Amino acid sequence: MGNRLGLTTLLLIVLITIGKAQSSYQKTDSTSLALFNHSEWQKLIVYGKNALNNGEDFPLLRLRIAYANFVRENYVEALTHYNQVLDHDKHNQIALYYAYLCNTYLNRNENAGYLASHLDSSVVEGERMSSFRLTDVGAETGIKFTNIYERGNSTFSRAFIDMRLAYKLNLSASYSYYNQPIRNDNISQPGYYARLIYTPFRKISFIGAYHYMRSNLRQLVYQNNAVLAGIKYAGNGSDLQGDFVQSQIGDEKTRQYNLKFIKYISGNLNFYSISRFSVVNVLEENNIVFQQLFGVKPIHNLWLEGVVTLGNQYNYAEADALYIYNGFDKTKFKAGANCYFLLKHHLLLGLSYTFERKSDNIFKFNYLQHSINGGITWNF
Repeated sequence: MGNRLGLTTLLLIVLITIGKAQSSYQKTDSTSLALFNHSEWQKLIVYGKNALNNGEDFPLLRLRIAYANFVRENYVEALTHYNQVLDHDKHNQIALYYAYLCNTYLNRNENAGYLASHLDSSVVEGERMSSFRLTDVGAETGIKFTNIYERGNSTFSRAFIDMRLAYKLNLSASYSYYNQPIRNDNISQPGYYARLIYTPFRKISFIGAYHYMRSNLRQLVYQNNAVLAGIKYAGNGSDLQGDFVQSQIGDEKTRQYNLKFIKYISGNLNFYSISRFSVVNVLEENNIVFQQLFGVKPIHNLWLEGVVTLGNQYNYAEADALYIYNGFDKTKFKAGANCYFLLKHHLLLGLSYTFERKSDNIFKFNYLQHSINGGITWNF
């Protein structure tokens, strides 16, 4: 008799608990749906956050909260919820579609490509998707001024093309030319660069790059090479990348270890930061280089950036080894500002200024260098 009474009591407790859970679910579902249908985005975000904190977590609630954040252009917070849905259902088309858009708006083209490969639809925002497509073509050019007669004004130019070879594979290729007068001689340096990014997982990409430069100085010819290998993790609100660069610049072998952290502070590209810590091993010395960049979008389609680089930047490689500072002298300090303006969705104009404090590589005298660079990019 006692066992029957205990079993009955336990069954009643279970039924009551299930009933309360169902009632709570129905209330949360109906309330969040009403807020969604009335476009009460901020109220939906607050209500959904409280519901999640109370343990009321189900895919429809996550999708509604995510869309509310997406509409308010908080792509980082939207991705948090879309990724949560995809963790449990990797084929959810709504989550895949909007996660693709969030990554696109955060300039994570490689992660967006991975998501596109799992979409049932071949059309996104009215544009037809394809595994192979050109993404960008463009060019940049600049001039560097010094305050001493021993160094003339140097120039740099680059033409580039970016493309998606497959949904999970991206290629960047460019040709560059650098020229620097040195007393009665000249450094002439053409270069070729290629980078592949393979994204086999939703948040993880593998990076490989090769940079070749042919330097002519005083009837000497140097075949310079640099190879980069790295891995990148795209989190909900930040990116973390670690990479290694091995280079042969002239007669010097250089090994460079990099750790880069990107933070989307405002949840989009309205305010962001990029921090990069490097250890450069060259001439049996380990030089520590730290670079900090902050970017802000003050008005529609305009971005401003400020960047400072500290440390001995001799044979220093930047931007996945795209830029390698193979000048005749060492750079001790660098600071600058960048400006980007997006014109009519496809045309991106860029202008930058850089100030450098440099040191002669032989006689050790110091001097200053100012650089102005302009660029144009067509986005397909």
